[in-house]
Amino acid sequence: MALTVEPSLKTAAPSSGTAAADLSVRSRLTGLNAFLLSGLTLWLGLVTLNNLTDFGTNRALIARMLTMTDLVHDPVRGNGLEWKAMPESFATPALIGVIVYEVAAVALLAWAAVGMVRRARGARTGIATTRRANLALGVFVGLFLIFLSGGMWFGYWIYIGAAQQVHFTGLIIGLLAALLVNLPSVTGAQREQ
Repeated sequence: MALTVEPSLKTAAPSSGTAAADLSVRSRLTGLNAFLLSGLTLWLGLVTLNNLTDFGTNRALIARMLTMTDLVHDPVRGNGLEWKAMPESFATPALIGVIVYEVAAVALLAWAAVGMVRRARGARTGIATTRRANLALGVFVGLFLIFLSGGMWFGYWIYIGAAQQVHFTGLIIGLLAALLVNLPSVTGAQREQ
C-alpha cells in the first residue's frame, strides 16, 4: 500500500472549490515542510562543519567519554560502569564515523528538502518525495539515538547532562518533523496502489 499525490481515477472529480482548498492546505504545509527540512539540513551541516574544523576539541570530548575519565576519578558515582571504558585510541575513528554519518544525513536531508521545495512550487512529485523525507528524517533520528545509546552505555549522562538534553531535543525534533511530513494533507489526495 502506497500513498500518492495523484487523485483516484475511480472516484468522481471533486468540485473546483474543494480541490482549490485542498491544494491551498497542501501548499502551505508542504512549504512548511520544505522550510523545516532546509533548516535541519543547515543546522546539521553547521554541526558537521564544526566537527571538521574543530576536530581536536571533539576528539578530546569523545576520548573523555570513551575512557570514562570523569567516572574513574569519582570515588562514588559510576564505579559499577567503569568496566565499559575503552582505550583513548578509539576516539579518532569514532569521531570520523560520526562525521561520515553526519555528512550522509546532511546529503539526505538536502535531497528531501529539494523535493519538498519542488512539491511546494507545484511539481507533482508523488510519494517519492515523502519517502525521501522519511529516509532523511530516519537517518537524522538515528544519529541522536546512537548518541543517546552511547551516552547511556558510557554513563556520560552523569556528568554531561546538557549534551544529553541536546540529543533528546534533536530526537524529538526529528520525530515531530516526521509526523508533519506524513500528515495526509501534506502527502496530498491519497489512494491505495
